[in-house]
Amino acid sequence: MQHIQKQRWVRMALAGIVMVLGVTGCAVPELQRHSVLQSMVGQSSVEVLRRFGVPTRNYQTQGHTFLSYIHTQENYSPGTWGGDWGGYGYGYGWGPGLGAWGGGMPPMYSTSTCQTTFELVNDRVTSWSLRGDGC
Repeated sequence: MQHIQKQRWVRMALAGIVMVLGVTGCAVPELQRHSVLQSMVGQSSVEVLRRFGVPTRNYQTQGHTFLSYIHTQENYSPGTWGGDWGGYGYGYGWGPGLGAWGGGMPPMYSTSTCQTTFELVNDRVTSWSLRGDGC
């Protein structure tokens, strides 16, 4: 029984470490992205095109130009098995055997999208915005 509890504790500890690394791993690119986008303020539309390529969408109204870049990412999580081998049985004629099976998570697919939009006035970037669950 102690062996099973130890295995579960190790699994929970590893899952916690992976979760912390996942959260902190997102923080650095997020700061870098904001720094890059902020560096574009004051740049011309040509500089935006050189840096980010042809926009997915653009729109002009009342002297303002909006250049939007849409990034979609598909994510796959293979899931977890969750089964476990049991210990030894005790009692009337019961010997070594298998423990319970169960738990785990099924594989999952998800899609996240981030839209980066630059606003230009007189051919100069005046602001930028991010929209979506993948930003």
